[in-house]
Amino acid sequence: MSQRYYPPTIPRCGAALVGYFAPHEGSSTLAYGIYHIENLAAYEAYRARLAADPLGQENYLFAQSEKFILKEDRTWLRNVSNPKGGTA
Repeated sequence: MSQRYYPPTIPRCGAALVGYFAPHEGSSTLAYGIYHIENLAAYEAYRARLAADPLGQENYLFAQSEKFILKEDRTWLRNVSNPKGGTA
């Protein structure tokens, strides 16, 4: 993903970017963008705002044209090291 537009776009649309994680060793076809979003309803609202955001649209089209996104999966993770949420 291009970080040209996502850092300001992501929080403006309602998520907190934890970071982008790319392979260091092993498979070079898997990377992660990790965000903190409070719940599924907030996630759905974030996705709608991001899809409507001009910079979000531009960045997504750029990522597709450059083949940065070959497959998109979503997984919900729970922070088990800090079960009450928040920061460590």
